Amino acid sequence: MLPLSRARLWAELLLISALWGSSFPLMRHVAGVMPPLALATARGAFAALAVGLFLWWRGALRWPGRRSLRHILVIGTVNGWLPNVLTALALRDIESAPAALIQSATPLLVGVMAFFLLREERPGPRMALGLGLGFLGIAVILGPRALDGGATLGAALLMLGTAASYAAGTVYMRWARPEEAGQLVMGQQVMAVLIAGTLGLAFGAPGGFAQPASIWLSLVVLGVFASAVPLSLYVLLLRRARATEAAMVGYLEPPFAALVAAFLLSEIPEPRVALGGAVVLLGVWLATRR
Repeated sequence: MLPLSRARLWAELLLISALWGSSFPLMRHVAGVMPPLALATARGAFAALAVGLFLWWRGALRWPGRRSLRHILVIGTVNGWLPNVLTALALRDIESAPAALIQSATPLLVGVMAFFLLREERPGPRMALGLGLGFLGIAVILGPRALDGGATLGAALLMLGTAASYAAGTVYMRWARPEEAGQLVMGQQVMAVLIAGTLGLAFGAPGGFAQPASIWLSLVVLGVFASAVPLSLYVLLLRRARATEAAMVGYLEPPFAALVAAFLLSEIPEPRVALGGAVVLLGVWLATRR
């Protein structure tokens, strides 16, 4: 597969970021009434259904091989049920934009992990400068009251755990480079459903799934358009772009999360977000420049 041009890389980063960024206000909307494990199970189920129907339509739906099962187990954990549960727990005590901003540490963590685990992708001076500017932009956006929005230290740590989990998944996929992207995405969602569902039955209550139609509509949108579609695009992107480049979606998600949260939940960000966003975009430009 041919490497991406810089323009195509930016286009894909923005599309994936817009779809994934919308997941934060959607999850916050649902997390207020639905237990975290039930939410993670339902999100994975709708995502798995969407991917499964697409693969069936293309005639590519089949049982994964033994090697793919190992990848599915790893990715289904670090990029599947674990960050879904952590995010659902955190969004009970933190607003959408701050949650997305804290998760923006993902590219930084990917850069650190890549330095030790991906020798051919160790960040150079320009990449390091871009990552540093991205972190500075996030700090400006958060401002002196970094945990505004009803956030608690526990919620912030949960979102950092989510960032670390996604970073590990990004580096693993770039290292393993699995061939069957569709099977991997499908397997990841099925694994999320199996593990989160099992834990939900063991430690939760089945009544958590008794929700009104509006919540289930939000879960459908969350599972299909804010999970299955961007995840599929991201897995394909990782086959053509460096891990540190692909991870820039973490810096681009917060503005989209803030926009959707303002429309859906009336969570209006402060003016400093514009300044911080400009610094973030400069950092992304430097980090992805060849």
